[in-house]
Amino acid sequence: MKKNLVDIRALIEEAENSEHKEAFKILDRKQDHRIGVGTRLELPDKQSFFLEVLVYLCSDKAQVDLPALEKKLKLLKKLQKRGYSLSCQDGNCITCEIIMPPQSLSAEYETIESTTKKIL
Repeated sequence: MKKNLVDIRALIEEAENSEHKEAFKILDRKQDHRIGVGTRLELPDKQSFFLEVLVYLCSDKAQVDLPALEKKLKLLKKLQKRGYSLSCQDGNCITCEIIMPPQSLSAEYETIESTTKKIL
């Protein structure tokens, strides 16, 4: 990730001390999406790392914005093609997650950050 963007060791320590054995850090937050990185402890000495993109389908306005939804659908399709699992969440959003080695998180974050800027 960008230099010192996420301290992997600190993320692991936070997960070790959490009730659910998971830690998460938000890297980018905009009105229509959020990008973050996290880790889950699966065994005492094994963790999995993931990048998560949360895509908000509608704004706080009551009116549906079809052009914005089309852009978000385009982003969701790109994420799915990259191997992200997509799931519906309460609160008007879709969670997109990919599990990867910690050394790959930086390049993936930069790619997804760039992709969201281009599409949204």
